[in-house]
Amino acid sequence: MGTFGVCRDMNGKEFDYWIADLYKPWEEVPDGCETVQIPGSLWAQFLCRGPLPDSLQSVNTKIWSEWLPSLKGYELAGNYNLEIYGPPAEKPEDNVNYIWVPLKKI
Repeated sequence: MGTFGVCRDMNGKEFDYWIADLYKPWEEVPDGCETVQIPGSLWAQFLCRGPLPDSLQSVNTKIWSEWLPSLKGYELAGNYNLEIYGPPAEKPEDNVNYIWVPLKKI
């Protein structure tokens, strides 16, 4: 059960999607899994409310088609973004998740 989703742009048209969790160096990494370090950054954080995956897809579309093209003074700091999953709510419409996009000042 992952706490994060990591979306990594591979070539401008496709992306890898990883289910991720915090790395605990005192625990063994399970077979078939690997560790990847995500560098620290300034993060734009976007709230996603409602059932998955629709709420994430809706917010993602707005980030890349509306918010990012109009952003001034900052640019992407990497070719990835994070999905932060909150605990499942009793009602899907009450789910709270986030999309984090790494930024750097230009």
